[in-house]
Amino acid sequence: MGSIDISFVFSLEKTKKETIVPKQTRPAKPDGKRKLLLPPRPERASIYDSEDSVAESLGRTSRSAACDDLYSSNEENPFSNAASSKSSVVQDAVENPGTCQPQVSYDAFKPKRPPGRPLITPTLPKNGPQTPSGVAGHFRDPEENDTGSRSWQPEATVAIPQEWNTQPNTQADSIPTAKPAMKDASKLQSQTDPLQKRGRRKMTVTKFIVAAGLIAVNGMFIFASWWWQKYYYIYLPFICLPLALNCFMIASIIFFKLRNTARPEKIIEPEHVESFGMVIPCYNETKEEMTKSLDSLVVQTGIDDNKKAIIVICDGRVRGPGMEKTTADYLFEDILTEQTHRSKIKKAYMAWDGQQMGIEVAKGFYKGLPFCCIVKDQNQGKRDSLIVVRSFLHKFNHRRANPEHIFSPRFFDYMESWLGKDVDVNYIDHLVGMDADTVFDTDCISQLLKESKYPHTVGVCGYVAVDFSGGSWNLWSLYQNSEYSIAQGLRRLHQSIATKKVSCLPGCCQLLRICEYTCGDKVLVELFGYHPKPLDGLLTQIRATASEDRNHVCLMLTTHPEAQTRQALRARAFTDVPHSWSVYLSQRRRWTLGATSNDLLLTLSWHCQWWERILAFSNVLGWCLNVFIVASIACMVVAFMSQPWWIILAFASVMIVPLCYYLVMTLWLPRTLKEKMQYLAGLFIFVVFGPFVNITVLLFAVWNMDSFGWGKTRMVVTDDSKDESMEKRGTTPRITEPDSSMGGQNHALMEKPRQPDEEASVETVIHRPTSTHVRSPLGVEFELRG
Repeated sequence: MGSIDISFVFSLEKTKKETIVPKQTRPAKPDGKRKLLLPPRPERASIYDSEDSVAESLGRTSRSAACDDLYSSNEENPFSNAASSKSSVVQDAVENPGTCQPQVSYDAFKPKRPPGRPLITPTLPKNGPQTPSGVAGHFRDPEENDTGSRSWQPEATVAIPQEWNTQPNTQADSIPTAKPAMKDASKLQSQTDPLQKRGRRKMTVTKFIVAAGLIAVNGMFIFASWWWQKYYYIYLPFICLPLALNCFMIASIIFFKLRNTARPEKIIEPEHVESFGMVIPCYNETKEEMTKSLDSLVVQTGIDDNKKAIIVICDGRVRGPGMEKTTADYLFEDILTEQTHRSKIKKAYMAWDGQQMGIEVAKGFYKGLPFCCIVKDQNQGKRDSLIVVRSFLHKFNHRRANPEHIFSPRFFDYMESWLGKDVDVNYIDHLVGMDADTVFDTDCISQLLKESKYPHTVGVCGYVAVDFSGGSWNLWSLYQNSEYSIAQGLRRLHQSIATKKVSCLPGCCQLLRICEYTCGDKVLVELFGYHPKPLDGLLTQIRATASEDRNHVCLMLTTHPEAQTRQALRARAFTDVPHSWSVYLSQRRRWTLGATSNDLLLTLSWHCQWWERILAFSNVLGWCLNVFIVASIACMVVAFMSQPWWIILAFASVMIVPLCYYLVMTLWLPRTLKEKMQYLAGLFIFVVFGPFVNITVLLFAVWNMDSFGWGKTRMVVTDDSKDESMEKRGTTPRITEPDSSMGGQNHALMEKPRQPDEEASVETVIHRPTSTHVRSPLGVEFELRG
């Protein structure tokens, strides 16, 4: 009978426990099959241990505290920015070694039930799913220990977890593990579709509102100028404002040039030989383009004493029309062949859209210069590539302070070891940026470094010229060469010598000082790295996808008004330009929308330099009234026939002075006679046909304002298994346009859905993996998936 009562009591107790702790929420017990990306968690002491074990526990290092933070952080959002605030007696014992802890402190060693390790799935807010808003904060992997940034150590001493080895892990990549995540991702995608449709409708409605407003304003001014011709002085300021500002800038350039000649500016010579990294972001460039760009870095003169390295970051694995391989394959197999190490890192960093991005990285030497080549698993856009490199170099300089960053410990240690051992530097002073289709002149970098020695200078751009290798007298090349020369020889030159606020440092030829102004988290991660949500405004979407280099500088100037940027006209770089009308329109659509949106940002920033705000407002006004300005020229000619001669002369002088300056530029900007003739020929085309080309670009940009891709500027070929069979049948592989530069996920505003070709992290959409053959250090070639 007693046994029956005891069984009854046990059954009641069991029922009570099951009622309090539901089965579906009960933490799972740890087992031997659980896989972590870190060494196993050390055994924890308890009140049942002996006094010796308690004393031994009090003498532990902070490694146990790190594991405590690991398990406590897993209970929260894995991407949380805040550090763990959990403390332990172990930490107190380290601060006061040898002290006896009070008896009540033993409660900290009571056995704790291990937290559950459920599969992390996206959590939707109450008002609907939201797209990640950036990459700010510390890298937090739910399966990794939050070790943060570590100081450099020899590579042999870095402990690599088993899951990070180059050997394939069949259990980690097994299908049963991925199925729940795929179901959750599909559910998230289905719930996000209505939000995407709302975003598309919002962008379309905004586009038509802007177009209707531009038509109404220009139509009203054109009608008023023809109907009330005698009141020409009312709309005359709208026409003459850009011309008057050009005249003022010309006079200002002459004044500051004479003053600097009589009293040169102060130059700050560095106390040490400066080191810098040369960064080349690439996407679908050919083998010849990549080789020419890399060779131009090798033959640079005047920097023999500087420590330097090449960083190539490839945005996914795609190939352009006529390419036999992807750009990544050209780099690894044909160009950067002198490799000392090559590996694949999963979840290497947090991309700007919130994904944990995997990479394949190789290091070695290219014609004597150390290089590091990073190939991302997915296309995330040039902006993401710039964030990765610039943020790492800045965190590398402050690594002793253990700053928060967006990189996994293994990736950060890999890059830190490369800079410390191969490059032999402890600090990176500058970052030299160039495009993969650009060639530097032999003294380009030395001229950039020379211009950066002025006080408060954090950025320098060079002079970008057209590469006439495809034809010396091509009309498109001549026209664009004159455009480049006029823009850099007037406004940008005035910004450099007068206001010290160059608002655009072209990515094809730029130098940035690695500091808080240029590469800090405030500007680079929070502002520049903001990933737009589907329901964000049209202006936010344009700034996030067009003119990345201009947007970065404008954000820096509005956040840090004391920062200065300059131009080095002697630092020349030659870049490839569009050779067809469709590619030209596609490129200028992005440029004109990006420039106008960022000029509006400068206009509305009250703490910016006042002259730059006036110029930015003039550019925005001229862009909005472009059609009226061109149409009113004929009206002004008719109206001036009945006006006094001095009024006609005053207006004509405002138009003639800039033209005279453009002609004078022939004497000092082009270097050779051939370059002078090319500039004059292009100037004639620019003056005659430039207004009509600008109107066409404006109409094309407004009509495609809600398209955030690269268009025909960056054509790619689908890299699937069907291409080979299509070529055998004589069929051309399908050529597509990049959907967007806003990331690898299917963004709400993409025109066409991207075909997934890589495997994302468990928390995001699972894509089909591709296979890559990698040779291990032992010389054995095996297949990697990921």
